Amino acid sequence: MKCTIFSNGRLALFALAITQFSPILAHPSIVERGSPIALGAAKTYGAIAATTLTSTGNTRITGDCGTCPGTSITGFLPGVCTGTTSAGGKAACAAEAACLSAYNNARGLASTATALPSSDLAGLALAPGVYKFPTAAATNSATLTLNGAKNTMGQFIFLIDTTLTTAGSSKVVLINGAQACNVYFIVGSSATIGESSAMTGNILAHTSIGLTNAASNKGTLCALNGAVTLINNSLTAQTVCSS
Repeated sequence: MKCTIFSNGRLALFALAITQFSPILAHPSIVERGSPIALGAAKTYGAIAATTLTSTGNTRITGDCGTCPGTSITGFLPGVCTGTTSAGGKAACAAEAACLSAYNNARGLASTATALPSSDLAGLALAPGVYKFPTAAATNSATLTLNGAKNTMGQFIFLIDTTLTTAGSSKVVLINGAQACNVYFIVGSSATIGESSAMTGNILAHTSIGLTNAASNKGTLCALNGAVTLINNSLTAQTVCSS
């Protein structure tokens, strides 16, 4: 087992034999104790895009749906959006602004980020914290476990320089009090979620977000400069974070 001790002498990064019982530990920060990142007006949205929000098939969004400054929302029906639909309206524009604020605030935490041992999140078990990758792009080819360590307000923030891609049937699992509302994937370009993937978290992408057939997400999808494209997906906004 390789173990690197940081200068504060309190935390270690384990690069081998990582399990849900021995999660990678991030640098201590307000991420572990409070909520430095908040979605504000965007938290009620299952999906919001700058240009177009497009659904094919029987997508179901439990939450609000919107675009701003774009005004094109298509595929509902047969898709369903249970909340408010705002195509270029004030509500959607406020949500887009909130997403941009959260994105920029998260990027501002880069100096506190812990480096992960691989660009692939598969097989990792992580404690609350801010994380960065050894390469510009990030993937998840299997299962990522997020261990709240009984801290329900601990946040998991992943800073990705370019793309996020998940394999088919990959998933994000929450244990020990971790909450979907406190998970953020901050994507420097675009995110592509594989077929039947079960994602958990808020995905804030600088450009666009695409979900392939039957993928799901618990959290907000926010495309800051491009489109959100859906195919038979299930999205559930996380409007409340319990303490």
